[in-house]
Amino acid sequence: MKKIIINFFIFSYLFFNFISNSYSEDSNKKDITTLLRNQQLTVFDIGIFRMKNDLENTKSTVNKHFPSDKVNVDHIYTEVLTSFWRDTIDLIVSIPMNKNLKKENYMSDMHRCKNIFFSVRDHLLRKQNESNYNFNRASSYIITTFSTPTSWPSWKYDQNQVKDLISMIQLEVTLRPTKSLALSENVSPIRCRGDLAADNDTLIISKKYN
Repeated sequence: MKKIIINFFIFSYLFFNFISNSYSEDSNKKDITTLLRNQQLTVFDIGIFRMKNDLENTKSTVNKHFPSDKVNVDHIYTEVLTSFWRDTIDLIVSIPMNKNLKKENYMSDMHRCKNIFFSVRDHLLRKQNESNYNFNRASSYIITTFSTPTSWPSWKYDQNQVKDLISMIQLEVTLRPTKSLALSENVSPIRCRGDLAADNDTLIISKKYN
């Protein structure tokens, strides 16, 4: 009789422990799904994600500017960086260079940097067929990028807000020396920077000489 009672308590303990663990697992699963369902993905987040993908897809376009000495596509760095405090969105394209970037190469490096900038920009805006006017194409791209299928932004009708958004999104192309070139020639990068409506006159070129 005593043995039966002991076995009963052991069985009861194991049974309730099993039920408790099962409930705990179900509860944990429910907690994580509830957490994920409550996370809000903003239109801004969606726009940044789209631009990251678009920028990543420009690498093959960049590579066409190096016909004689192909750049390894895997070494081309692209990223979209946002700053809440500066209220900016930077589209970064950084290309490794194993030659040039010296003082005597400035003109050729500058033209290459500009040409890559406009090639990347045109690739980003290639689906915008409103007109050949860069501002219209940039406006159309940005409005589409920061929209969702279920909502169309009311700010698209406010030209001042569209201009503000275009000016805060800056594309920056950098021709940077590889580590070996930087050490052997003591050279520094050259950068081309501008918004998506930039033209040859408004593009900013920066270069420091060591």
